[in-house]
Amino acid sequence: MRKIVIVCLMLLLGACSSETINPNSGSLIESINQDDYAVLIPFDSSPIRDYHGTYLGRPDFMEVGSRLLDKSKAYFDPKDYYLSEGQILTPTLLGNLVKRESSDNPYGLNPPSGSLFPSGNGEVTLLDAVIVADIVETDFYQGDSANPQLAGISFAIILNQTHTLEDGAQISITTDRLYTYGSDMGRKLERYIRTLTDLEDMPLYITLYSTESMDSTLPGHFMGEGYFDGRSGQFSDNTENWALFPSSQASLQDPVIDASFLIFRRDVQDFIPEAIGIIGEGRYVENDLDFLRLTLTIQAKTFTEVHALIQYVASLLEGFEQKNYVMIVKINSISETLALIQRDLAGNITVIEPY
Repeated sequence: MRKIVIVCLMLLLGACSSETINPNSGSLIESINQDDYAVLIPFDSSPIRDYHGTYLGRPDFMEVGSRLLDKSKAYFDPKDYYLSEGQILTPTLLGNLVKRESSDNPYGLNPPSGSLFPSGNGEVTLLDAVIVADIVETDFYQGDSANPQLAGISFAIILNQTHTLEDGAQISITTDRLYTYGSDMGRKLERYIRTLTDLEDMPLYITLYSTESMDSTLPGHFMGEGYFDGRSGQFSDNTENWALFPSSQASLQDPVIDASFLIFRRDVQDFIPEAIGIIGEGRYVENDLDFLRLTLTIQAKTFTEVHALIQYVASLLEGFEQKNYVMIVKINSISETLALIQRDLAGNITVIEPY
């Protein structure tokens, strides 16, 4: 039997212990989930955080960060490593990396000035294409938390797949061409990191992320990865994508979940007398559903109808085929979040009502 937990956020906050961790103790913020990383404190913000805020929208910077951590666990086990914001790339180093390659900047990851970039679509080329838009870094430490030692670094190279020409036309680089270029630049990044002091043999995990998505509201996707330990390592391709429900793509990619979503939407819309907006966003990793987020938007009039809707929606989650994916349901009233419902991998349901 599935377990349902209901949490009122006001009560939860009021019941919190008054004990806090001294941010200057050189200690750790232990993870709530045993499968996640403990975080080193004092927490040092990334020196390139402002650059990320300029070139990565919210869907992408959340997706890049969360998936990079998940993917890193295959090489940096949370039981053995602590997590820290990236500190190796400075604004100057990142600026040089995302600039064009030249005699003065041999490690630039973008094509040389004046070059034509093959798009992979026949003879179509791009003049002065900017392919590498950003690099996201996460660091991993080992040893005593009072004197931790850097023991591994993960990077995500952010790649522009669609380019707008001066006449407004858009050209999309093929996935194969982008992966080839991205993996070449990933190896170039690895060689550059090896030139930095004390990083000659540092384990490096480098991923490739395309900002291309089927809808502007959806994140992009990871398309490649490589783990480099010392001088050895190579890239392999990833198959990841997001699908929007309802859509023709979703119905073709996953007809079972698409059918479940349509039944869920019909049942919820029949429950509330007024119009209700319902969309779904699913992430697929190697063609298997990995995460499903449903967003309901209503115009709430009474607490009772909201409370009843929350219970009803939680019960409807039984209608989705149970696989190895997490479900999140957000119930919003215009711009206010009324409830969050999560179904975890074990099928347990937790409800948070943040009022």
